[in-house]
Amino acid sequence: MTADRLLIFPLDLDEAEPVIRIATALGIEVIGASSAMAGPGGRAVEDFIRLPFVTDPAFNDALRCAINDHGITVVFAPHQGVWRHLDTLLQQDSWRGRFRLCQPEPFTATWQLFAAHEEWTSIARDDRAARRIGGDGLRPSLPPASYAALHRQFLGTPGQCDEKKLLALCDIARLLPNGDMVEVGCLYGRSSLALGFLASRHGIGSLICIDPWNVDKVTDQGSQAALLNADQPHIDYGQIFAIFLSTVAMLENVGYIRATSAAAHVAYVAALQAGRLDSPGLGSIPLSRQLSLVHIDGNHRYDHVQQDVALWSPHLARGGWLLLDDYVWAFGDGPQRVGDELLASPNYDLAFVSGDTLFLRRA
Repeated sequence: MTADRLLIFPLDLDEAEPVIRIATALGIEVIGASSAMAGPGGRAVEDFIRLPFVTDPAFNDALRCAINDHGITVVFAPHQGVWRHLDTLLQQDSWRGRFRLCQPEPFTATWQLFAAHEEWTSIARDDRAARRIGGDGLRPSLPPASYAALHRQFLGTPGQCDEKKLLALCDIARLLPNGDMVEVGCLYGRSSLALGFLASRHGIGSLICIDPWNVDKVTDQGSQAALLNADQPHIDYGQIFAIFLSTVAMLENVGYIRATSAAAHVAYVAALQAGRLDSPGLGSIPLSRQLSLVHIDGNHRYDHVQQDVALWSPHLARGGWLLLDDYVWAFGDGPQRVGDELLASPNYDLAFVSGDTLFLRRA
């Protein structure tokens, strides 16, 4: 079997970069071509070809030579005009079967990407869970474009929070009392983006993100999480923090405390006295006197989860929500043990699990 060799033309469009990464990861040799660039311009391709513009009468012959000389079997053409010219060539007997052209055409491919956000938006706006819980006190849903924008940015942010949890967060945001949100354990900021966006659009309050982003302050998560514990020294938390900042910087109601949960709580109480939290790189956000939501996603060892709940839940307003991430977790049972204890307490009057997260409403 002959291995595929992929030609990306034109190489200078943004759509080329993700295709290069995926093809390279799959072991497919990638060759770049352009009519405007003199070289690959930093793109990680095996070879580079300079081709005439498709409007040049010499283009067809130059392409034929390139395909023969480099053994090209597949062409990815992210420019609509280039794609249409190549598709037209393949309809001719002399070109039929010479290479495969990636489908669909660029305009259709772009819509297919966006259509997923539109489809998810219809689910988010019509979800019945919030209506069943909130009744007449339910906040109105956001405009469709807002949900589409959130879903688009959410999927573009690295992280393990999935679409099912995002849907639950959208529901919960319509049920929350006014007050700030706290998230313990943020990593790249995927769920932070969702919480901050929802808090802003619904006028709920500010979001305080808590994470040390420091390998020296990361502790083990128990014996069952040995695989995760062993990997900690190899993680660059400085890079993760940089991604987090660029993720939440588009929101004006998000701040952070770069510390462990216990140390951050001390800083939070001090910030309450001032009525604001100052975050380097993000600026200042106002603080209210209560929390509407607490999302616990830090160290999952039982004693750490228990401590996080003990520190932050006293600030939770009546009708506010406590979220325990990884209530269902393959690497231990810390969140589940703490969650089961809370389910048995009189402090919470409503609970459900969405994905791997336990949602509890403060009585």
